[in-house]
Amino acid sequence: MKRLLVYYSLSGNTEDAARKLAEKLGAELLKLETVKPMPKRFAAQLFVGGGQVLLGRVPKLKPLTKEVGAYDELILGSPIWNGKAVPAVNAFLQNTDAAAKVTALFFLSGGGETQKGLDAIAGLLPNLKHTASLLDRKHKNSGENDAKLAQFAAAILKDLP
Repeated sequence: MKRLLVYYSLSGNTEDAARKLAEKLGAELLKLETVKPMPKRFAAQLFVGGGQVLLGRVPKLKPLTKEVGAYDELILGSPIWNGKAVPAVNAFLQNTDAAAKVTALFFLSGGGETQKGLDAIAGLLPNLKHTASLLDRKHKNSGENDAKLAQFAAAILKDLP
């Protein structure tokens, strides 16, 4: 089974989790990047990113460095912004062939609320089997993330043919 872990990360939280999970699964990594990068300052990131989510804007992505059609399974990782998946992930999921290959999804949240984001994106993922909710490394309970990642990886690996 050839597996690709596709993720977007602005602050590095999702990227850290993606790297750990990819190692456990033997998956390759693909980082989504927008053509127009997010601002460097946190306040500007909140304004721009929050606005994109609120208005349903879908940014253009830089060309992907891997051919997603060459993989049997995709795992998707995203931070939660304003209760939803980030616009870059929504842009990626416009490719319905890619969306159909996503079997697992993990979210990272600064406040702990991911259900709204999961509900919003699950309808785009017809073959979604596994989900995990992780916390931003600044959150007081983020120490639980490694155990959650291990459980998530074990559930994914259990489904191997």
